[in-house]
Amino acid sequence: MLKFKNAQEQAAWALAEALSEKGMACMREAEQAAENFRVGKMQMRRNFKARGLSEVDADIRWSGMTQAKKALADNGWYMSQASMYNQAAAAQYAKALYLKNGEGL
Repeated sequence: MLKFKNAQEQAAWALAEALSEKGMACMREAEQAAENFRVGKMQMRRNFKARGLSEVDADIRWSGMTQAKKALADNGWYMSQASMYNQAAAAQYAKALYLKNGEGL
């Protein structure tokens, strides 16, 4: 663990940690949305197979459903949020290290 000399360094590091945690939470949400899409797609395929229809037909039907569109939109949204938070965290980590090395004085 890094030892910081002043409150400014500690604040930058704490903010970076908080932003990183938010980024990870967004990634978990994105993963859940992707899983929701996958599960729905597999369920649709099973339903179509039971009726003697093809997987292609099931995939076409699934892609047009509101649940699929929501899952994809949620995945995209949370991925963009995760990227934003991770970039902000990286900037704060860099700031903390910059200040720690005395280059900011």
